[in-house]
Amino acid sequence: VSLIAAMNYWQNVATVAIQQAYICRLRHDLYDSLLHSRWQFFISRKMSDFMHSLLQQVSTLGQCANTILAMTGQLILVAVYVGLSLLLSWQMTMLAVTCALVLLVVLLPLNRVVLRSGQMYLGGGKNLMQMFAEQLASLKMIKSYGSESLYLAKMDEESRVLEAQSVRMTRINGLTLLVTTIGGVISFSLCFYFALEWFSVSLATLLLLLLIFSRLMPQLASIQSSYQRLLHQLPAFEDVQCLMQACEQAAETKPPADLLPPKLEQRIRLEHVSFRYEQGNRQVIDNLTLEIAKNATVALTGPSGAGKSTLADLIAGLLVPDSGVIRCDDVVLEREQRMVWRRGVAYITQEVFLFHDTVRANLEWVAEGTGESDIWQALEMAAAADFVHALPNGLDTVIGDRGIRLSGGERQRLALARALLSKPQLLILDEATSALDHDNEQKIHQALLQLDGKLTMLIIAHRETTIAHVKQRIALSIDETAKT
Repeated sequence: VSLIAAMNYWQNVATVAIQQAYICRLRHDLYDSLLHSRWQFFISRKMSDFMHSLLQQVSTLGQCANTILAMTGQLILVAVYVGLSLLLSWQMTMLAVTCALVLLVVLLPLNRVVLRSGQMYLGGGKNLMQMFAEQLASLKMIKSYGSESLYLAKMDEESRVLEAQSVRMTRINGLTLLVTTIGGVISFSLCFYFALEWFSVSLATLLLLLLIFSRLMPQLASIQSSYQRLLHQLPAFEDVQCLMQACEQAAETKPPADLLPPKLEQRIRLEHVSFRYEQGNRQVIDNLTLEIAKNATVALTGPSGAGKSTLADLIAGLLVPDSGVIRCDDVVLEREQRMVWRRGVAYITQEVFLFHDTVRANLEWVAEGTGESDIWQALEMAAAADFVHALPNGLDTVIGDRGIRLSGGERQRLALARALLSKPQLLILDEATSALDHDNEQKIHQALLQLDGKLTMLIIAHRETTIAHVKQRIALSIDETAKT
């Protein structure tokens, strides 16, 4: 008994270890594929689908691996039982195998129902993940409109889809057990009848065969149940495989670890650059040629939809032009060079992302191990030192999820300090002050004035006050080419 208990213990530990190692490896490979995919691939898909794959579906595939391990052990045991029965009577063994095959054929319609249930469960899980992601991101709006009950009802509706499929799967498992039990009784009766009337099997041999078959039938039922679990999990496996294949097709070329970013000494130049997001859509950037000199401050203006953010993404190396080239001095920014170029670019958007961590951790994220004097210098340059000094714990103050404990202006100035701490070759500000009041906008404006002539900057703005000091401007329009 002690030996069996010890063996069961080590078997359980080994099974869980293999399962968790598989989950960790699969999640690592999937996340690695996602991180090294082109930016255009990300913006064409739902972020909630990525989260669902990384969290829920990878865990489901871990359960799938565990099921396969269990099935392997069961199949080995079945093979042993069949081998023993063959030694006793090959005729009786063939009869038992025939009965098992007939039983599997009877269960085929149930297997198809299980597969459809798995597909519906996968779709329901994705919808629920998307709903949570959207609703939690817009929780302030939901509460301000008093719409809690409405969105709770929507969540309940999606949850009921998963509930229905779980209940459906339980019913199928119960029906499978019923069919295999009845089929087992019929098979036993047939074996007993044929053994006595047709095969002239001795009583001792018959008893041994019936003992083997009594052990064999539960194993076959367990294998069928495991097979149905695999069918239910198959859509998740196919979905993850499709995602990984899509990531591979959209993969960027990984640069060598020792490849340094091209150094900006003279200018950034775009030569006959064109870009559109999807085949058939309008040309967002069409045959554009322009130059941005080192340490110049350039304003990018134009109506919404003219392609200002798209142009910034192209210059930053996030998007790949359909035609034309982008150069840093004489280096063409393509493949590995485009990826390492991004290390020298700091990009600040209207919606600043800050971690639920301290001010210090949010700043050091771009320059790990930076000294405190460098941090305060960056804060001074971004006109953020005063408000950080006033925080309860200074640099060690936790600022909340996405920096919710700071005002909009404070978040923007902290983002600017973080960008400056990375010592970029190019600083891009995409509508970074459009949501700020006049006072906070002026503080950002004064910070940018201090950087004028010291850093290459590309500023996208609608407000004239934001770019009043900028002499070089690039005006984009929807129907015309850019004008400098």
